[in-house]
Amino acid sequence: MHRLLTSFALLFTIHASAAETVLESRRLHLGKAGAYEWDEFKDRKVDAERLELHFQSQANTSEQVLRVWQRDVKLNWPVLLNGKKLGILTTAETPMETIYPLAPGILKEGGNVLIIEPPPNLDDIEIGPVILETQTPSAYLSAAKIEVTVTDESLHPIPCRLTLTRRDGTLQPLIAEPQGEVAARTGVVYTKDGKVSLSVPAGDYELRAGRGFEWSIAMQPISVKAGDALPVTLKLKREVDTTGWIAADSHIHTLTHSGHGDATIEERMLTIAGEGIELAISTDHNHHTDFAPAAASVGVAAAFTPVIGNEVTTKHGHFNAFPVPANAPVVDAKQENWAQLIPAIRSMPGVQVITLNHPRDLHSGFVPLGGLHFNPKTGRHRDAEAMDIDAIEVVTSAAMQSDVHLLYRDWFAMLNRGHRFAAVASSDSHDVNRFILGQGRTYVAAKDDDPSGLNPDEVWRSYHEGRLIVSLGLLTHMKVDDHFGVGDLATGLKDKLKVEITILGPSWVRADHLELYANGVLIREQAVKDAGQPGIKAHVSFELPRPSHDVHLVAIATGPGVKEPFWEIPRPYQPTSKTFTSRVIGSTNPIWIDADGDGRFDSAYQIAQKLVRRFGIDSRELHEAASQCDDAVRIQLDTLRTER
Repeated sequence: MHRLLTSFALLFTIHASAAETVLESRRLHLGKAGAYEWDEFKDRKVDAERLELHFQSQANTSEQVLRVWQRDVKLNWPVLLNGKKLGILTTAETPMETIYPLAPGILKEGGNVLIIEPPPNLDDIEIGPVILETQTPSAYLSAAKIEVTVTDESLHPIPCRLTLTRRDGTLQPLIAEPQGEVAARTGVVYTKDGKVSLSVPAGDYELRAGRGFEWSIAMQPISVKAGDALPVTLKLKREVDTTGWIAADSHIHTLTHSGHGDATIEERMLTIAGEGIELAISTDHNHHTDFAPAAASVGVAAAFTPVIGNEVTTKHGHFNAFPVPANAPVVDAKQENWAQLIPAIRSMPGVQVITLNHPRDLHSGFVPLGGLHFNPKTGRHRDAEAMDIDAIEVVTSAAMQSDVHLLYRDWFAMLNRGHRFAAVASSDSHDVNRFILGQGRTYVAAKDDDPSGLNPDEVWRSYHEGRLIVSLGLLTHMKVDDHFGVGDLATGLKDKLKVEITILGPSWVRADHLELYANGVLIREQAVKDAGQPGIKAHVSFELPRPSHDVHLVAIATGPGVKEPFWEIPRPYQPTSKTFTSRVIGSTNPIWIDADGDGRFDSAYQIAQKLVRRFGIDSRELHEAASQCDDAVRIQLDTLRTER
């Protein structure tokens, strides 16, 4: 290993007249020999554990630029020039060029050393080319201008996200103006009104505009030469009909008040508006953040309704609570006993909804749905009696699971045990671009004609009644017997049930599979043919025999994950496998099937209890009755036997 780039000197002489010097022309794989983070790196040679480049230079009397191409960076890789830290590689999976300003005097006359140090833990990355520019950062990025206007179909300027890449998909460094009215990162700009001036080096690019899940993506190839000022107009179309449903992200952070990530509260307002979120719930860690003043000051108050919330962040789980007054007391985050913690959260003034966040994530040695606390087969939780919550995140786009169905199975098990938690999706975004706000989102049944004037009572009622749809790139609706929808108790049923499922999505997302679950048991599945049309991807009907007992029906649609930089699905936050297949997903909440016609819904656990009371725990009659039940009920019967 030490004969590789860890000690190999690459020598260059830099002349003041040269615009750029290539310090490393190759694309290199940095990692740990004999180990790999992802299967794609399994059989790939590790070029080095660290990058060390030796080169000859003249001392720089003015500011210059170091350019580093990178991909798949998850951890912190410090970048040092002659022993002085320039910064770290950008923590992002997407291919991009990161630039580092070089202050006057940092380059020495003669020998110089550039080092990129690895983190302690495994992180396979790609690096290179590495280029030194003799220009100042401003001069390098200001060779040409692209004057952008983005409108809707009525030619009205709209908030949006712009993604600028080179033709190979690399996110391009840029300058976006007017400053203070945009949120800009490498290759990405959010603008409040679709208008922005981009300064870039001369070159060939692809510019994309989007406004989140419901809208089209408009793309324009661009070539600019030094001195150009190119006007570009892009038009977006609404492609997904969400009438009667509002787009909510119930897990949003700011650098300003959470203390990590990179999105200031002002930048956060632009990302909310630019991704088409209509209900934006602030959930800074142990802090009540009011988005309303910042939304007004930035000029996007008409785009969404802000709600004050709080991610109560403890060593024994993270819980979102909303709404709360800005001046309400903050819950003691040192409390670890759920029997005391959750009632304290519930008692905060105004709280209507409590969600259990990313319940399979490990924080401070604790996993809320981990093996010590939770049985994923039976749904039994050690703190079940204390779980006075309203919803559970089954999709958190900034904290994806290796198995996208894992949290659904956990949720199904808890429903079978008798809990009535709704399923929700959120982003948990702390950043402008690393994790896209609103990528994971929940659609809430509510009047949606005025995004800035949503009726909070209607919204919270839908949360309590489970009239919610989970979305990560797809939207799934379901009806039973043409009448009953998500959150309904389906009663007065005939011998056959008609189940109709509609899958929706934009043109830039594909659906390829549909599953229907009863009590978490897969009872129907069907391949979906999606040619990339916008709107309705598929309409599927199933005829089912009326079940022998009550069941909850949930439909889940999936498709290939988006891999392009304008909406890339991130890899798992805490992977349990070196293999990850990116997927988009859209699911319903339950329709509760009153199969026995008694006007109520009994969970699998309640059904098992009734059978035991009627027939006894080990009788022949019980075994005969169990044979007519689904696996969910039989699992609960086994649980009752072991709990005797």
